[in-house]
Amino acid sequence: MEMRMDEIKYVVGSEGKPTAVLVDIATWERILDALEDAEDIALVRETLDTLEVAGGDLSKAGFISWDQARAQLEQPDDSTP
Repeated sequence: MEMRMDEIKYVVGSEGKPTAVLVDIATWERILDALEDAEDIALVRETLDTLEVAGGDLSKAGFISWDQARAQLEQPDDSTP
């Protein structure tokens, strides 16, 4: 879905320059989705680069199995008061 410029409203300050932007909720949600996608893409690229440097060896790249990750997540956090 493309963002239409007529959906964007600018708040203009006393000097006549834009100071804020108002968008409808659908546009805001599309912006958030695009930002999340960009963050995910960057993370995947970084992960693939790490794996490539490790010659495709998951353990050499520092990756652990899902069972190991789950066990770590299920351990109580000692820093919780």
